[in-house]
Amino acid sequence: MADDKTCSLKDFVYKQIIEMICRGTLTADTIITENQMIEHFKMSKSPVREALLQLCNENVVKNIPRRGYQVVRISSRDIQDLIELRLYLELSSLPKATSQMTSERLLQLKDLNHRRLSEGSAKTIWTAWNNNMDFHLTLTSFAENELVASVLETALSTCTRAYAQLYNLRSSVIAHTSVNYHDRIVEALEQHNVYEAYEYLKKDILFMEQELLNASII
Repeated sequence: MADDKTCSLKDFVYKQIIEMICRGTLTADTIITENQMIEHFKMSKSPVREALLQLCNENVVKNIPRRGYQVVRISSRDIQDLIELRLYLELSSLPKATSQMTSERLLQLKDLNHRRLSEGSAKTIWTAWNNNMDFHLTLTSFAENELVASVLETALSTCTRAYAQLYNLRSSVIAHTSVNYHDRIVEALEQHNVYEAYEYLKKDILFMEQELLNASII
């Protein structure tokens, strides 16, 4: 069994490679090698190899014999499957999250919306995306199901990779809308209107699917 230090280094390498993909430093179809990553991170072989194996298991990269590891390109079908998973997770969690909604939790959601509006000139395509992720993870966390929250976080991480892949192709992948669904969701929750909150949440998730699928048609 690997010791704690090796596991910690493996987790660091794993997270850094994910970050490099999400930021576009490693683009889809790029091939990396174990030796390249060892040199890049200035680490021994063991944590780098373990991180790459985990990334293979999660289909972030795939092993190309005698060449290295190729960054997996996310397809339109992958995006559709991801959005379907998000609909299952988030919509099924909403009634429980709503039943356990408190004024403090509503303030958390409002704060995220306020942060989105107050970023002004500092706003970038990535700050907008991260705010979007935070909103959905926070809302679903109120259902207090750690397994659902964990699976949703993984799904959103994959959406981030899809977003990075498509953002590199067309920087306008995430368009601004005249109606922000996050505001409408919070307003519905304040009014204890579960039906409207459900409908706006569904529209928001499907809007993301449409934007990603539109961007993939180049």
